[in-house]
Amino acid sequence: MSNVRLEAWIGGEWFEVGAVSVTVEDSALTLSFEQQRTEAGYRSMIWEPLEHFLREYRDEPIVVVPRGRTLPVMYAPGGAGPFRLAEVTD
Repeated sequence: MSNVRLEAWIGGEWFEVGAVSVTVEDSALTLSFEQQRTEAGYRSMIWEPLEHFLREYRDEPIVVVPRGRTLPVMYAPGGAGPFRLAEVTD
């Protein structure tokens, strides 16, 4: 069985993204990401909200949290990415 996941280019490697976060006026907004079974489902449930999130907060630093034990990475305003969808098999 295969799944589709979100990945970000971080430090010269593609890492699976667990979440992206932004802090605005003492409040944090976080989008978390789970693997999906179809690319169509991922586009509507994850990719489109991510695009909207990045447009809405393009003037704020964005934190990308890779899944696993990798430390979060903060990007300057407008600098997060690139992102891609990747298919993985179990």
